[in-house]
Amino acid sequence: MENAMSGGAIPLPHERQVHVVFSPDNIIRLKFHSFGGDAFFGPLDRKDAGIAWYFKNGSCICYNRSMHAAFVIYGDIFKKWTLLGGLAFGVPTTDELPTPDGVGRFNHFNDNSASIYWTPTTGAMAIYGEIRKKWASLGWERSPLGYPTTDELPTPDGVGRFNHFTGGSIYWTPWTGANAVWGDIRRKWESLGWEQSYLGYPTSDEVDFAEGGRANSFEHGGIYWWPDTGAIDLKDVVVHYTGLHCFGETDWDQSSSSDEPYVILSVTTPKVAATTRSQVYDDVDAGEARPDLVELYRGPPYGINIGAVLMEQDFGDPDVYKEDVKRVVMGVHTAGTVALGLIPVVGPAVAAIAGPALGSLMPSIGGEVNNLLNFGDDRLGSATVTLSAKQMVLLAARTGNSNFNGIGFKVETPLISGSGASYKAYFGLVPA
Repeated sequence: MENAMSGGAIPLPHERQVHVVFSPDNIIRLKFHSFGGDAFFGPLDRKDAGIAWYFKNGSCICYNRSMHAAFVIYGDIFKKWTLLGGLAFGVPTTDELPTPDGVGRFNHFNDNSASIYWTPTTGAMAIYGEIRKKWASLGWERSPLGYPTTDELPTPDGVGRFNHFTGGSIYWTPWTGANAVWGDIRRKWESLGWEQSYLGYPTSDEVDFAEGGRANSFEHGGIYWWPDTGAIDLKDVVVHYTGLHCFGETDWDQSSSSDEPYVILSVTTPKVAATTRSQVYDDVDAGEARPDLVELYRGPPYGINIGAVLMEQDFGDPDVYKEDVKRVVMGVHTAGTVALGLIPVVGPAVAAIAGPALGSLMPSIGGEVNNLLNFGDDRLGSATVTLSAKQMVLLAARTGNSNFNGIGFKVETPLISGSGASYKAYFGLVPA
């Protein structure tokens, strides 16, 4: 039969397509029956039409409008959800499900941005937002943190938020983001007073550190751990040049019977390179010391090279030679950080990456400088001291000063010799 108006065929009744659209209440009803109906839920308490059905046994079926699906919450997770405000806390995006380790249970909420987790030992705890994202990135309950043992709570100082877990904690602030701390490092931070300690909030997760260690960085320092040391808390480390000792003066000097030495001092770390110099010391004879105090470095203990070029002043400009050394050091340091892939790395992980290659960030500056000194001042010799991250921590936090002829120190160069002269340079490391 043809349609006279359109010229097309008129579909017969049995050819018409039927689209069945389930209402929210019908979807809730289907979920109700899929769980066993009255046998599982028992008597109905109330219905919020198209939103949720609540049952007297402490359970509910909620409709998720964005997913066009219904999900079940019950037991202790339902109680926690109710305590937190029910639908004001979140709309479920899963039924209650078992955790992969077979121990716990959970529901996800709000497009999977919030969750409530339960175990027989922890009870039901809520986790959401940035803290939940961090926990997920670490491996959920199978991470070192384990299961949450608190809801997300405000910190006592009113600034941050946190969840505690069976194995650790995650702390969040607007400027640090969410960071995880656990094990002996967490216990050390707790003993100091948490975020109200001098360290403040964590700014990294616990990560691998140099020489088989582990570390967290904090706003005002770090906590470093090795199996043989335990956890050590420390602000930044300050490295000083503390003086020069003459064991033997030069055989011949152009202007006096005594030496007039000075030291060009360079430091390189995985992130920093700098060069300075000492004063020129007048009339130095064998057996004499020149105590001094020049700050060379202030920062985290991620490993350091300290280079010392010993000069004898005759007619040159010490600052010219300092700048020459600086150019050499900066060039090698820049190339080394690129080669080791250190530039994008932040926090204590950089120390683990630099590791044994730390020494490559300092040039063999003696030969380079010697090529520059055709006239003027004389280079007597040079030496480099390399301190690993672990050595820096232990020297700053657990090592007392030594004293030699009035010079306090924790590290000394090998004997620097040339033109008949022999000297040592000395350095101290202290917490900031």
